Amino acid sequence: MPQFPGWSRFFPENRFPPLGKRSKEAPGPLLPGGSRRKAFVKNISTRLGFSQASSGMTAGVFLPFFGAWLAWRGLPADRIGLLLSLSLLLRALAGPIGGVVADARNDRRAVMLVLYWIMFAGFAALCVVTAPAAIFFTAVIAYAAYGAATPLLESVCVRLSERYGFDYGRVRIWASTAFVAMNVAGGITTRWFGIGTAAPWLAAAAGLCVTSTLMLPAPPAAHPRGTLMPRLKATLAEAHELVRSPVFLVFLAASSFEQASHAFYYAYGGLHWRALGYSSLLIGVIWPLGVLAEITLFSQALRVLRAFGPSKLVFLGAFVCLVRWTILAFDPPLPLVILAQFLHGGTFAAAHLGAVFFVLRAVPPRLAATAQSLYFVASQGVMMGLATLAAGSVYTALGGRAYLLMSVLGAVAMGLALVLSRLWHGERILAGAHDERVDTI
Repeated sequence: MPQFPGWSRFFPENRFPPLGKRSKEAPGPLLPGGSRRKAFVKNISTRLGFSQASSGMTAGVFLPFFGAWLAWRGLPADRIGLLLSLSLLLRALAGPIGGVVADARNDRRAVMLVLYWIMFAGFAALCVVTAPAAIFFTAVIAYAAYGAATPLLESVCVRLSERYGFDYGRVRIWASTAFVAMNVAGGITTRWFGIGTAAPWLAAAAGLCVTSTLMLPAPPAAHPRGTLMPRLKATLAEAHELVRSPVFLVFLAASSFEQASHAFYYAYGGLHWRALGYSSLLIGVIWPLGVLAEITLFSQALRVLRAFGPSKLVFLGAFVCLVRWTILAFDPPLPLVILAQFLHGGTFAAAHLGAVFFVLRAVPPRLAATAQSLYFVASQGVMMGLATLAAGSVYTALGGRAYLLMSVLGAVAMGLALVLSRLWHGERILAGAHDERVDTI
């Protein structure tokens, strides 16, 4: 496979192996050259795209409709808030645990399957259970399992994209596309058949997550099956070393402040637009524009990565956050609101690309799932929850000016991203990190 021009400028340690040869650092299967390799790589990327689409379908139903479904089943607002909060808290625990176990086993696929089966069982049970306590328990478990599986899928996709040379963005794009598609499909079905259809939709999407994961390549027959506990102990020790690294801590802080700056938009953006007099139809039209911008950027992921590199992408995302939230803080006319929506490609997608490729380049493959899970928990769990809590109080007092708090978070992220660019120059964080085992998915 030819070298991508300019790639090594920001990823000096990245070298694709010649056709038919193994990579020394992350050895995969010995591949043929020519058309057979192209067919193999296309097959792998297609399967991963199916997995991403299944995950995106689940989120595309859950985020817009699940709260309304819980209310339809009789749960009061405070119980719904408790359910979602507990799910996030449990995900903050289950995510890193799942990542450590996956890395210790050197088998992310198996852990993903366990989590997706739990998610499927939970969402399927919601189609039949009626007791409020049973609904509460199964919903918490199912959503937490989904949140813990997502960073494992991201870890697999970004690592295999490097190993086989396909474009991670062209795979990740299917999650965003499926998300929008399910927003539309779910809206149509709930309008015509009622909000009760949300639970069957979730069960079907969860079933596709299980199916798509089963379609991913299993570990080879020669994959070592030694005792788990010694390997788990060694992985925990290395994970402890990782979280003590100043470079990794600065990365987590920069990514967390950047992604958490979306908290007001996610939680109160639609509500504030309604307060400004926007109709449901108008909100329904402008909201997906941000996801379309996200899809556009993911489709050009390799070009973006060549031009910037991980730490600079996190900085770029934070800078666009500062611009976007400042615009929205002053309730601008509709054309500027639309412009701000298109900036979502920078505020989310650019920073996310920078984060997952930082993990790829800075963290040894044997800790990839652990590091990816820590990134998700920090940025979309802990900091997002704190920012959402703060945004609610500020919105009550200041209305749309609460977006300025999000601008401050973006500015802090910019500063941390600059520090990261000074501390990290493309090397592995852990000294002497080299993988002796065959690295499976």
